[in-house]
Amino acid sequence: MLETLKNLMLASLGAAVITKEKAMQFMQQAVERGEVSAAEAEKMAEEVVAESKRQAEAWGDKLNGAVSNALDSLDLVKRSQVEGLEQRLAKAEQELAELKAKGGDGEAG
Repeated sequence: MLETLKNLMLASLGAAVITKEKAMQFMQQAVERGEVSAAEAEKMAEEVVAESKRQAEAWGDKLNGAVSNALDSLDLVKRSQVEGLEQRLAKAEQELAELKAKGGDGEAG
């Protein structure tokens, strides 16, 4: 569910990211109107794309932080914690089996 939520949010953010092609289409109109030169349009398009990517990354970082905070507030157990407990349990079970085996040899009677 977490991955689904994260992917949904990132997809929403993706709609805000402007590709160079889209920026150039917009800037081409300005070139045709004589407002900017082709070189200026290219430079502005690259700047818009770079800023768009920067903002998308910033939103992604904020989203990751918000999701992490939300999960922390739910007081959920992390996979690494469960795996650690599973290892400890397996070790304890093995030690118990060894103790039973040793104790069973001396119990004749």
